[in-house]
Amino acid sequence: MSTPKANSKANSRERILARLRAAAGESEPGAGPVVPSAFADGEPRNDAEWLARQPPIEDLAERFAAEQASTGGEVRRVRGWEGLPGAVAPWLAEREVTSVITGAEPRLEPLREALAADGRFTLHRYDRAPGGDPGEAQRKEVFSVDCGITTTWAGIAETGSAVIVPTPAEPRLLSLAVPLHLAVVEASTLLPRLTDFIASGRYQAEVPTNLVLVSGASRTADIEMTLALGVHGPKTLLVALIE
Repeated sequence: MSTPKANSKANSRERILARLRAAAGESEPGAGPVVPSAFADGEPRNDAEWLARQPPIEDLAERFAAEQASTGGEVRRVRGWEGLPGAVAPWLAEREVTSVITGAEPRLEPLREALAADGRFTLHRYDRAPGGDPGEAQRKEVFSVDCGITTTWAGIAETGSAVIVPTPAEPRLLSLAVPLHLAVVEASTLLPRLTDFIASGRYQAEVPTNLVLVSGASRTADIEMTLALGVHGPKTLLVALIE
């Protein structure tokens, strides 16, 4: 004998499945074809229709920087990769950073050389063979430095998000275990919205094991909405925007 509670759960399950089938263009068992038209509230299902109703983002770099600032992040524009060393060293010194760690990303080698020659920073490298274990000593090393520097896949202007794909050359720890994370974003990779990143097909063509969107410093709040920074990651996010 079924109970009202059991019937309610079954009905909820069927409603969820019906929506999934409709989104996929499938039919209910024994029913005719489902034509996705509109949700119950009248909003269109079609992504193109939804995007057409969104306000345009005229300047992607300006919007990206503004959204980062709204979450406590800071963006500095840099003229080309060759300008990165000259921009980053004083920036980190302003933040009283004394130790820096990077992975084995080749594009960051000129920056590493400049920081090593600067004399104000102790430089570390998180380096391991593909598939290898870096060992407990190196993991502890990551947690002991002030700043981790990583590259990114893209930036989302609408939310000021840096799209990060951890790899053996740049593992997730470099952007998670440090008090300050500096992400390098190329302006040419900025996209208006997350839907544009999905539509680009890049991550479908190169499916990553982990894809992270970072929008400002790590933060959390308790039941009384008391905000705390850096509980699950860096307290500070800096973004060098390569133009």
